[in-house]
Amino acid sequence: MIDHLGLQQPFVPPPPAEPFADLPGVLALAQQPNIAIKISGACTLSHQPFPYPDIWEPVMRIIDAFGLDRCVWGTDWTRAVELLTYEQGVEPFRLTDRLSDSDRATLMGGSLTRIYKWAPTTS
Repeated sequence: MIDHLGLQQPFVPPPPAEPFADLPGVLALAQQPNIAIKISGACTLSHQPFPYPDIWEPVMRIIDAFGLDRCVWGTDWTRAVELLTYEQGVEPFRLTDRLSDSDRATLMGGSLTRIYKWAPTTS
């Protein structure tokens, strides 16, 4: 599992000048069928305000390269508290028209349950 998009991410503002400069190396790893990637902390790499529209081109390149079944979403909020709120980390993914409802369900939980062989339980 590649964490944090496989990219260096900030703990405090500002984001790196070229936050997706190393993306080609990350995309090359998608050729290995046993590698999955966490789409975590993406919003902290944005140079635009909420809802961070500039993250979508590189995020969709990652999703296209790995396929949704090998992508797991996360906010990385505990690292990102100086950069955004939890809501600001979640809402761009919940509200985007770049993902269908089915794609969103896969990215935001479906692939995690399959990759980690985990199923939530109810009391």
